[in-house]
Amino acid sequence: MTETPLRSGPSTDVEPGTFRHASRVFFDELDPMGILHNARYAVHVERATAAFFEANGFTWEASIEDNPDKFHAVRRFEVDLELPYLGTGPLDVDLWLDHLGSTSLRYGFRCVGPQGQSHASGLRSVVKLNPKTFRPEPWTDRWREAHLSVLGPARSSG
Repeated sequence: MTETPLRSGPSTDVEPGTFRHASRVFFDELDPMGILHNARYAVHVERATAAFFEANGFTWEASIEDNPDKFHAVRRFEVDLELPYLGTGPLDVDLWLDHLGSTSLRYGFRCVGPQGQSHASGLRSVVKLNPKTFRPEPWTDRWREAHLSVLGPARSSG
């Protein structure tokens, strides 16, 4: 059996402003019924977000001084489970910018199966923090530009 290599990035078969990450569901992520466990969708969305950061020059190895925007925390994660994902295999995660504020942002996401069916969708909100005070502080211009140039403009009005 030959596995198709996984690729991430802007894709021509998704709505403009969408970053697609090709993920893979493994056996150890399944519940006793052979369905992708509900908590694992968050992990696939996290991997897609990390792939977006990496594709846009935001590495986790960099110091906070070199990459101050990496110091942020998830504030909310909402997921609507739409259709069980059965077994192992490819799972595309589409990310887009739902809202970009001065200190926060909200990604929209959809987890898409190999036949194009939506298995889960939702929102992931994060807040940039000052590493000394843990209080919100504004995103850098570099961070804002990366998000707006690839994922923007935001799709939500709120």
